[in-house]
Amino acid sequence: MKICFVISNLRGGGAERVISVLSSHFADFYDTSLVYFEQEKPFYELNPKINLISLKTPKNRILKILYKIFKIRKISAKHDIIISFMDTTNILVLFSCVFLGKKIFISEHSSYDAIGFKLGLLRRIFYPFSNGLSVLSKQDFEYFTFVKNKAIIYNPFAFYKEFSEQETFNKENLIIFVGRLEDIKGCDIFLNALKIADLKDFRVEILGDGSKKNELESLAKNLNINVKFLGSIKEIQNFYKRAKIIVSSSKSEGLSNVLIESIFYKCLRVATPTNGAKELINDGVDGFLSKDFSPNELAKSIQKAINCDEKISQNAYKNIANFKLENIYQKWLDLIKKG
Repeated sequence: MKICFVISNLRGGGAERVISVLSSHFADFYDTSLVYFEQEKPFYELNPKINLISLKTPKNRILKILYKIFKIRKISAKHDIIISFMDTTNILVLFSCVFLGKKIFISEHSSYDAIGFKLGLLRRIFYPFSNGLSVLSKQDFEYFTFVKNKAIIYNPFAFYKEFSEQETFNKENLIIFVGRLEDIKGCDIFLNALKIADLKDFRVEILGDGSKKNELESLAKNLNINVKFLGSIKEIQNFYKRAKIIVSSSKSEGLSNVLIESIFYKCLRVATPTNGAKELINDGVDGFLSKDFSPNELAKSIQKAINCDEKISQNAYKNIANFKLENIYQKWLDLIKKG
């Protein structure tokens, strides 16, 4: 069986990490290709068995779309199963493969309500033609009534190769934020919450890069809070091992890799109430959810995490089986079999 994964780019992002981990695992068992539409080197490590196909697209918008359609169709014709990630790419792949007779599976990695009307309409038209759909939460599953074969499949834990359940961690009074420094990730909410909370002797480090970095650095300076901006970090597991608390302040999120990965390293998780965070955190039991997206409410949840004991992170750790790669891989095989 020949399998082809398709995504728009392989930069440092959540969906990009998931497709890198998943396609690498598939490559151990099947002839696997991974297609993306730029020539930058992939940010995450890939299995050398993968046939990596990097496509340089024209700059002209119309020519770019036509080129993608032509190349996707040509490449897909040589594979048995196509697995596409992200809404715009999903629509493009479904359109490109009309009448090819290939099995096409699509994967959503943002909340169902995070897109505009036009893209939502295209999704409603094309998604029913897929052979299967993976979503990240119960709310997403209930929304996609127009797709017959669908399943809730969580993101796999990315650092499975080096992780040991016997490992112990020397935790520091450290709060970390991990994510792209873009508006949707809500780092501004986090910074304003830090100004309100009593951090005691906790330090704060921000891992990530993006177009809002300079603006956020200025905000931190104006708020007079001591925060380190460390840029994009590949080996983020080394920070998970040290941090007591991790904060996700996204304004919209499908399923946060950060809130999954940090479970394995026994970090206390604090998050704004996105659909994804509500799927992953039982407030007050295995983490803390703010009541809304305001800095005031997030500050209250951060304060709870600072003042609580280790029981909360231990409760979260009990759920690690839900995110182990072998279990996620089996769910994908089940979805493909049903399609």
